[in-house]
Amino acid sequence: MSGKHKLQDLIRELGSDSLNEATTRHRIIDRLLHDCLDWSPSSVTAEHYEDGEYADYVLGAPTPEVVVEAKREGVHFTLPAGLAGRRSVDLRSLRDDPLCDKAVRQVLRYCQDRGVPIAVLTNGRQLVAFYASRQDGVPPLNGRALLFSSLDEMLADFDSLWNNLSREGIGLKTLQRHLLGKSPRALPPPKPSDQIQGYKTLRIRTHLETDLKQLGELFLQDLGRSRSISADFIKNCYCATGALSQYSAVSKEILRSRYAALERSVQAKPESVTTRLGINPSLTAITMTEALSNRPIVLVGDVGVGKSMFIRHLLEVEARDLLNNAYVFYIDFGREPALATDLKSYVTRRLVEQLREIHHVDFEESEFVRAVYKKELELLRKSPVGEYADLNPTLYREKEIEYLIGLTGRTEAHLKKTFEHLRKKKRRSPIFVLDNIDQRQPSYQEEVFLIAESLADGWPGTVFVSLRPKTLYESKTKGSLSAYPLKVFTVSPPKIDQVILRRLEWAHEKLLQAAGSGAFATQFSVNAPAMRAVLEALIKAFKENRELNEIIDNLSGGNVRSALEYLNTFIGSPFVSVQRMVEIAERGGVYRVPIHEFMRAIIYGDYNYYVPSESKICNVFDIDTDDGREHFLLLMVLSCVEAEGVAGDSLGYVESSVIRSFGQSAGFSQEQIAPKIAIALSRGLLSAPEGDTFNGPFRITTIGSYMYKSMVQRFSYLDAMVLDTPITDIKYRRLIRDVQSINERLERARIAKNYFDEQWDRLPSGSSDLPFDWTIASAALAADIDKAERRAQDAARRRDEARNEGV
Repeated sequence: MSGKHKLQDLIRELGSDSLNEATTRHRIIDRLLHDCLDWSPSSVTAEHYEDGEYADYVLGAPTPEVVVEAKREGVHFTLPAGLAGRRSVDLRSLRDDPLCDKAVRQVLRYCQDRGVPIAVLTNGRQLVAFYASRQDGVPPLNGRALLFSSLDEMLADFDSLWNNLSREGIGLKTLQRHLLGKSPRALPPPKPSDQIQGYKTLRIRTHLETDLKQLGELFLQDLGRSRSISADFIKNCYCATGALSQYSAVSKEILRSRYAALERSVQAKPESVTTRLGINPSLTAITMTEALSNRPIVLVGDVGVGKSMFIRHLLEVEARDLLNNAYVFYIDFGREPALATDLKSYVTRRLVEQLREIHHVDFEESEFVRAVYKKELELLRKSPVGEYADLNPTLYREKEIEYLIGLTGRTEAHLKKTFEHLRKKKRRSPIFVLDNIDQRQPSYQEEVFLIAESLADGWPGTVFVSLRPKTLYESKTKGSLSAYPLKVFTVSPPKIDQVILRRLEWAHEKLLQAAGSGAFATQFSVNAPAMRAVLEALIKAFKENRELNEIIDNLSGGNVRSALEYLNTFIGSPFVSVQRMVEIAERGGVYRVPIHEFMRAIIYGDYNYYVPSESKICNVFDIDTDDGREHFLLLMVLSCVEAEGVAGDSLGYVESSVIRSFGQSAGFSQEQIAPKIAIALSRGLLSAPEGDTFNGPFRITTIGSYMYKSMVQRFSYLDAMVLDTPITDIKYRRLIRDVQSINERLERARIAKNYFDEQWDRLPSGSSDLPFDWTIASAALAADIDKAERRAQDAARRRDEARNEGV
């Protein structure tokens, strides 16, 4: 149903009731915002507190964009007579009424205290919107206002209501143009990429590159999942968690504090899964003695840090000898079917399958069933039914079989009884691992956790559940985990460079063993020499090239999965000189991976050009207005958050108000600042504590720190981003175009650098005191462009020499 139809329903339901302030909010304004204007609950904060005062509603996430003040109809806020039917009025005309003037000033103060540009005053049936934070020299109280004097007016002119105040309309800044007289020129000019036909086309791979892509995925990921080589993979590729990176762009204090706030947020005292001496002794003891068998053991870690790898290493390597008498059941909810109508029955079915297929226990075999229910059969013999044993043995046998069929027919109860029997008679306890549930929706996660709680509380054995900090926080504070005491262990990221090197060396070893071993599927029977050449080049690069390690360590942000995806992107990339790798290998050498080649592979991925929606790399130069200074705003925000975070507490968090004030002091509006914070969060350049994803405070990530400190200084990065960046100066816009040769791309990069230099000079005097200084980055960028030019000249000279030798 459309917003307009929902407004019709609201008007029909209301009639002519007189409402107090709380009821107005509940019955009208809530529905007006959420149902009619499409503001999602996650983007609306009710009773927003700032400097000792509460605003009724603040709209916008992560940075507030609108303050809504709700007033009781006919008492605090009544529109002066004569304004009905007028859509745009002078704000001064509303202030003729003393009560209305007081309400306008109140919401104006709320906006200015919070740095929010748009104020909305409403009693539910009437609504006024105006700009409360301006940079055009006009006092807000002398400006104009958007006015609806009744719900019927809102319905009759719903297009105006939607275009100006809906979530979409605020994002498009329609109200800005309506009230401030801003023309569409406030929007940025088109990007150069808009003029390129087929800009988003895929880059065609050769057969060799396609084979390498498939082989890379096979050796770096899929073989590790094969049960036949799992133990070998885990033993040789596992890296201990919790080791601080030597390549990180952010301070070690911020890295150490990754989980410091978790204890406060979930009222649990987490321990690390590892100590300086290895696996946490208490965790090993728990696993062995089942001291906490009445509650699950929760392993908490960010996405991709290696929770699954830790569990597998603990069970298959670290504690393998001690677990010879354990039945391990592993259910991976990241790989199992996405939908299961009855998760409890599904888990039971998977346990039954693994009990039979992996542990070779047929829990429905007649002799085994009689052993499990020996005590129950003895009680049956003593019951009146037992009298048939002597009087009619055949009938008694039938009664006994019927009784056992009834017991085994309740699969879940029979399975529990089976585990109790195995522990008692064979001294073998089950270990249940419910992994990767944090890749599912919250309701799915909570249902799985309740199953884990049921297993831990009533069944023999130990239960492991892996979660992300955010999942744990949300479930512990308002979900299914809130009712249970928890034992929490944190899994911190391992050193990314060690993970990659071990994976590459293991894959190389398996590749050498592949001939005749069956490790290759038949469709991968070609180009093993090419794969070997690529692996050897990468092993050499990650052993010797600190710069390469620094790039992938920081861009992955501690996420092992992300780092391996970058690696797989490089292998088989159409931007990589695979044929040259093979030729050098055939001569007995090892190809030296150029940084620019690795950069181009991970930035472009499968495409001919940089496509922001398809690349994991963010374009920090992109802008939302026609203000060329804005090219540096995201970089300045990132540097501000890091500088303030280091100077503040050890957790490194910075309040959103500090970021807004910083941006405004540098000459930017809230309409420019808010999208930059949003893109930084969505791209992983900033992070927020659990439970405060949208409103902050915020902390720099290694990705964000590396982007503004290093990435913008690279020719490869600028070369990729320049066509995706709006150019506000027409003389430069004409010069920046699509070119292919390296010499033309170098010239284009110098033009783009000069353009950015001029835009930086437009910032207020004193910009050199900002935490980010483009003049320093520009000098480093110029040096890297010169370096790229020398590399291109050397490569051209080598090609000429090779051609001459051929002649």
